Amino acid sequence: MLLETDIYWAGLSIVLLVYLSRDIFKPCEVVKYVAGRINAWRYLFQGSDIILERYTKANGKAFHVPGPDHGHVFISSPEHIREMSKAGRDELSLFSATKQMIQPAHTMLGHNWFDERGAEGIGYIRAIGTLFPRQLLHIMPDMQSIVHETVEAFSLAHKTSQGNLDLPAYELNRKILCKLNGYSFLGNELAENEIFMTKIMEYNNLVIRTAEILRLLPRFLKKLVGPYLGQHKNVQDTIFSMIHDVVSRRMEERRLSPNGEISAPPPNDMIQWIIETAPAHLQWGPRRVTYEIIAIWFGAFHALSMVVTYALFDLCENPEYVEPLRAEVESAEFDDFMRTTKGLPLLDSFIKESSRVSPIEGMSGRRQALRDFAFADGTRVKKGDWTCIPSKAILQDERYYPNARTFQGFRFAPPDKVPGNVQRIYQPEGPSRYSDISKNYYIWGAGGIVCPGRFYTAIVAKLIMAHVLKNFDCQFLDKNKRTSWTWRSYILPREDVLVRFIPRNEERI
Repeated sequence: MLLETDIYWAGLSIVLLVYLSRDIFKPCEVVKYVAGRINAWRYLFQGSDIILERYTKANGKAFHVPGPDHGHVFISSPEHIREMSKAGRDELSLFSATKQMIQPAHTMLGHNWFDERGAEGIGYIRAIGTLFPRQLLHIMPDMQSIVHETVEAFSLAHKTSQGNLDLPAYELNRKILCKLNGYSFLGNELAENEIFMTKIMEYNNLVIRTAEILRLLPRFLKKLVGPYLGQHKNVQDTIFSMIHDVVSRRMEERRLSPNGEISAPPPNDMIQWIIETAPAHLQWGPRRVTYEIIAIWFGAFHALSMVVTYALFDLCENPEYVEPLRAEVESAEFDDFMRTTKGLPLLDSFIKESSRVSPIEGMSGRRQALRDFAFADGTRVKKGDWTCIPSKAILQDERYYPNARTFQGFRFAPPDKVPGNVQRIYQPEGPSRYSDISKNYYIWGAGGIVCPGRFYTAIVAKLIMAHVLKNFDCQFLDKNKRTSWTWRSYILPREDVLVRFIPRNEERI
């Protein structure tokens, strides 16, 4: 009854608006405007589905999807994507789109990046894409132990009175990733500080909530509301202060080292690599380095925790893959993986297929137009709007993926590695790895800018999934429960989905 009343008054309000505006606008123009705004706000709740629907109708051409704070021009043709990659930094900007997404002026203590990173990004790419993978070779056993200990502690805290392990999968993976990232990125000093780790978990949620609220507010309200939202519980202050103290000390030690005043070798973690690869001509101080560390942390945490959660959900939904995957992670191939960070082609393919069928986003390759931009065919992107690639729609397109709407866990694996009793559907272009940059697989980005953290993502996802396969049988507690929900173009795991973890051996948990 309440809903019907609301609809009645909403309809009456629209009629009244049209009547009062009759001398200013034509009624049809008012109705058209109101309908356009309704569609723009509808994007918040059905963005991923809207993109998929319009991609199908566009048949390869560019198409427009309105949003409440900006419009989106989606492109999928090779010609458009090439033009996007060649656009100048003062025309289409990934960095500017990222700023709009996370509102750093209010979620990062007032730090506001430039519209384009330019040379500033070189050190970041080298730290994440080159130095970090090298370090992983030496810390894989420690990372494996962190996964084991975190799962064990979480299981003990959530065990039911009947002794069942009915665990909220998304929360579990967030805990694991927080511990892993803390150790891998920040070193033992911060990773072992319980106050810091508790606060940084709060911070992860704070950024998302604050940014999404602020994106929907007019500029004058952002200035009024932003400082209060962003400073919630002083989480930002605590995180910034604790990382800044470590960075300041490290930078001072680096300054003293050439004179022999510091003899100990520098730590080998993300903080140190960002310090050492920071652009010298820009003379980054401790504050600027601290902001970079926080940004890297945030980017790695959310995406990876969702990727692993969906892989676990797909394992529950497709139990026929458990036996061959378990055989792989219990063989000598797992030892090779721990030694080299490479291999496990079946598990790698399973995770890649999971990211194809259950991507965490409906778009990729986002760029914000810093001024009006036109593609060669006349497609236009207004200043402030985004151009992006409809990645989920492409991943479910039969032209590129045979049986695209069905889960085929080994479609990306080498055929000679796939057991004979498993259904075989392969990609026409042949096998590929999860971390590969592939045509029509845009989850890592596009247009010449791709995620340097994709190697870390692949390694960590395999570590966590291997631990689950070795130690548990898993099943949904409620098989009929929806596992995801949509906000804008994001497809997010539901936090209330419970997975029953059945220990294969109580001593191995």
